[in-house]
Amino acid sequence: MKFLSAPEVAKILGVDQTTVRANAAKNRLGFRCVRVGKLWKFPAEEVYEYVYGKNWCEVVECENEDTKSTDARAE
Repeated sequence: MKFLSAPEVAKILGVDQTTVRANAAKNRLGFRCVRVGKLWKFPAEEVYEYVYGKNWCEVVECENEDTKSTDARAE
């Protein structure tokens, strides 16, 4: 599972980092968030689904792990 930082989420949402952090602290985001020390982390898949909808993989470049492992075995 890939996680995004507050600055990355802010860029995707088009808001300031402090807005993301403040809303994360108040649990007002449409996706989960985890605090690791002083940093906030957000599950990338949930952020993308929140912003782009269920077909977010068509909008955002997805990495298919199955394809990667198959390609690695083929070489």
